[in-house]
Amino acid sequence: MDTEKRPQVGSYNGEGFVQYFSSSGPSRVDVETLNDQMRPAGALRLRHAQHPHEAFGMVFNFDGVVADLPTIKREAWVALAQQLELPLQQQMLHHPELQMMPPEVAVVRLLRWANDRKAAIGLAMQHAEIAGQLLQQHNRPLEGVREWLDTLGRFNVPCALVSSLDRQTVQAALARMTLHDHFQVMVTAEDELETISQRLLTASVKLGRAPNMCVFFDSSPPGITAAHNVTFKAVAVQGIYRPHQLKAADITCSSLQELSVINMRRLFANMGSEFMDLQKQAASQHNSSSDDDDNTNIRRRRRIANAMMEPEE
Repeated sequence: MDTEKRPQVGSYNGEGFVQYFSSSGPSRVDVETLNDQMRPAGALRLRHAQHPHEAFGMVFNFDGVVADLPTIKREAWVALAQQLELPLQQQMLHHPELQMMPPEVAVVRLLRWANDRKAAIGLAMQHAEIAGQLLQQHNRPLEGVREWLDTLGRFNVPCALVSSLDRQTVQAALARMTLHDHFQVMVTAEDELETISQRLLTASVKLGRAPNMCVFFDSSPPGITAAHNVTFKAVAVQGIYRPHQLKAADITCSSLQELSVINMRRLFANMGSEFMDLQKQAASQHNSSSDDDDNTNIRRRRRIANAMMEPEE
């Protein structure tokens, strides 16, 4: 059990995939390669120039932004504790690790309900069953989600949904919320992706948008870290985490209702002059100034040589 940890963020340099369908054999496709290959060109580039909102891709985390899954999980833990008469401290329900850890790990490390793997898996399956039943009772998305999706739809901004749940469960929940026609792309447990970053890259590829033109809406620090690792912009929606724990996000809001399309455009206002680009520009300016100094020194030496060669009167 000690080897099982929370879902991996994928926060390491060069996050990407291995492309097997290639004439030269397997090749690694990383973030920079995707950004370069998926850069719009031709007619699509002209359309994005006329309709800049369509150039962006919006990716939402179903588990904490669209549906209040943290609350559902807490209610499932309470129901399971009452059903099996297990001890459960109230402060433990609001522990962030209880949301991030797999249930079979949480019952051993945090809740102390089991000591062996078999018992832990059994409790985790019971928790998942109760959580699924509670999810079926939730027919409304979180505050501001519907209004924000309607706004993006009016501007033809493509949207994707990522979740750790299976596709059938997510589709059924979206149908109850009447949000089934708001997402063009879904990335779920069936895609069998190892890290959060790979889920985001898969969503960007399915949307047809470069990773550096996408925005990820999440409510957890690992999700924000994963988004920045794959050159996404990150919008944090406050939930179980406090605002200072989400300060790494580009925008932090208490509800999606506070956002506007112009906020999304401003996120990309400084593209080409951020992070390493600024250092490259500084290096280019330094090289140009060095070339100017070299040319000045050459001209000075030529004048001195010409003066020495002139006959004295």
